[in-house]
Amino acid sequence: MYHSIKLIEKSEVMKSLHVAPNAFKRQMLILKKLGFRGCSVMDAGNALRSGSTEKLVALTFDDGYINFYNTALPILDAHNFSATVFPVAGLVGKSNVWDTEKNNGISANPLMSWKQLHGCADQGIEIGCHSMSHRSLIDPKTDLESEVVDAKKKLADKLKINIETFCYPYGHYNKNIMNAVSAAGFSSAVTMTRARATDNDDLLQLPRIPITWHTLPHLFLVKLLTTYEDNRRNK
Repeated sequence: MYHSIKLIEKSEVMKSLHVAPNAFKRQMLILKKLGFRGCSVMDAGNALRSGSTEKLVALTFDDGYINFYNTALPILDAHNFSATVFPVAGLVGKSNVWDTEKNNGISANPLMSWKQLHGCADQGIEIGCHSMSHRSLIDPKTDLESEVVDAKKKLADKLKINIETFCYPYGHYNKNIMNAVSAAGFSSAVTMTRARATDNDDLLQLPRIPITWHTLPHLFLVKLLTTYEDNRRNK
């Protein structure tokens, strides 16, 4: 689970949202050297359903920051990797206002435009959905119809593609929200539960492994190859 791929100042409040470009480049090289293929959530879900033994790592990028297009995409392309990007449908071409409006010190980061999202899709990147406005879906004031159904339709209409995968904002969800996501036609959804996905996982509750500014190469390997993250599944 990635968010932003960029260099940041030491004063940055939420360093965990970012991974340095050189670190990301090194991580993708590690995957390649170990025989893994970076893929989309859709590809990984299909592999889980079919019982495939291919060494796959689903690469996800929440929020749809412009640095995915400028920095991450060329690195993925160099290794013939795919990924899933989760843009916020109502904020395409804008910035992470869900952070900056809280005045919590998190810096503004530009989000991809429709043209850039088109470019990602043309290069084999899966475009998922991260709601309409990045509101917590468990907030009783949240309009689920708008955040799930309308967001999916907007992305599909603008990009002329099917939108199959959802990402719960803040990792907040419950059974009612899962039902709404399923009813909207999503085939899978990712959470912030920490673990490696297995064929025992519900495709609407897929766990992920967080990769942050602090994920040095040895920790990246531990997260990838051991039960380190699996042991944090219910914590």
